[in-house]
Amino acid sequence: MDYIISFSEWLQANPQLSAIAFVIAFAAILAVGIPGGNIMMLSSGMLFGTILGGILAVAGGTLAAFTTHALIRTAFGNWLDKRAGEKRNSVRHFVQQGNFLLLVIPRFIPVLPFFVVNVGFTAAGVPKRSYMLSTFLGLIPMAFIFSSIGSEISNANALSDMRASSLLLSPGVYAPLGLLIVFTLIAWAWVRKHQED
Repeated sequence: MDYIISFSEWLQANPQLSAIAFVIAFAAILAVGIPGGNIMMLSSGMLFGTILGGILAVAGGTLAAFTTHALIRTAFGNWLDKRAGEKRNSVRHFVQQGNFLLLVIPRFIPVLPFFVVNVGFTAAGVPKRSYMLSTFLGLIPMAFIFSSIGSEISNANALSDMRASSLLLSPGVYAPLGLLIVFTLIAWAWVRKHQED
């Protein structure tokens, strides 16, 4: 328990350095495919609060997506170009025809691994601008929902008399959880509709 207190004191004493370190750690973990994106978003809220935690989570996730894209294009760029061929032009045409939202939707589904989505979009030849913009926009709601829950958990831990049942009934937890469920259902419905079309 002492090390947690010491770490919290260090965060408070070095807010800018800790924020930068968190973004870099967030990006590094997600960029190489280590599971834990949702946990990192929760941690952002627990360590920095809802607003700053959400901003840092979006920054870290966007940097992770950029890094993954760069690594894949560097290591497998020529191979992907040969394998994809005309399919890459089809993907670009698909995005240009107003289907950009379909790139954002996968970010709304918490069970889809962030790394897998990044690799899939890169391999499919999604234009870099659309890839980065859809990542940024798609991360915003998820990052703030998870950081809000994390912030509420952190506040609950600071109150020794608050029980777990009270935490679950807190609007600060069930409201973001409700939004998370709604976003997930909308995303699944959109994907299924597109598959049927």
